[in-house]
Amino acid sequence: MNILEIVKWKAKPNVSDSQMIEMVDAMVPDLKNIEGFIDQVLYKDKDEYWIDVYYWDSVQNAHLSNERMADKASLKKLLELIQLETITIDVLEPLQRAE
Repeated sequence: MNILEIVKWKAKPNVSDSQMIEMVDAMVPDLKNIEGFIDQVLYKDKDEYWIDVYYWDSVQNAHLSNERMADKASLKKLLELIQLETITIDVLEPLQRAE
C-alpha cells in the first residue's frame, strides 16, 4: 500500500492559483526522478491552504524526498511563492484498505 506525504501551505499575497499550479507542475519531472515517487495531486481548501498529496512506495522514501529535492531549482521556485511559516508536512502509513 502507498505511503502518503501531505504538504500543506498558504501562498504569499498576490500569488495566483495559476502561478502556484504552474510551479507545482514544474516540480513533477524532478519528482519522477526521486526514488520511490509514485504520484502527486494538488488541492486547495476553503481556507486558502494548498494541499499537495504525494504517494510514495515507502516511509523512508517519503521522508528522504525533501532532502532529495532540496537542491532542485523547481522546489526553490515554488518556495518563493509560499509563506514558509505556514508549511506543515505529514507522512501517513495506511492502517486499512477496502478490498
